[in-house]
Amino acid sequence: MLDEPIKETRGTAQIAATISNSLLGVALIAAGVVGLVAIAVVALDIADQTWVSLGAQITAELGADVVALFETFQIDVAVILAALAEQNNLPEFGAWVRQILAVLMVAAVALGLAGAAPIWVAHALWSRQSSRAVLLFGVLLSVIGAFGLLVTGAPQIIWGLVLANGLLTVVAGGTARPSA
Repeated sequence: MLDEPIKETRGTAQIAATISNSLLGVALIAAGVVGLVAIAVVALDIADQTWVSLGAQITAELGADVVALFETFQIDVAVILAALAEQNNLPEFGAWVRQILAVLMVAAVALGLAGAAPIWVAHALWSRQSSRAVLLFGVLLSVIGAFGLLVTGAPQIIWGLVLANGLLTVVAGGTARPSA
């Protein structure tokens, strides 16, 4: 009986922190994938778009009353957009938007990759292998959540959840046995 290993049970904080970090990781990865798909759809949608065709599309979506008013005053949105683009040396609409989409794609990929950190933390907590990195991650999430609440100036559920997840990770990381 004395030679039997002591069976440690997981605490409520460890279980809750593992679940919350897993959900955070999955949500970040899903948001990154959805962002990439949305960027691909937009990129395909604007592949053959020009400033003139954009103006024509805007005019078509304005409604009959507005279009009739524009015709009365001989206003052509397509011509106005094309002239503004030429005056300001803007590249063609499709190329210009693709550059913006490229920046958004980098952000979406970074968001998806950021989902790996909370999943790693969840694994470390579940296996009861705490480390300074787990505690640092919890502190970082707590600071981000508190800063988000401070900046928004009002209770925001997302920042409250980030703060709660961070604090829960700190508590759970402190109760797990340190890794060797």
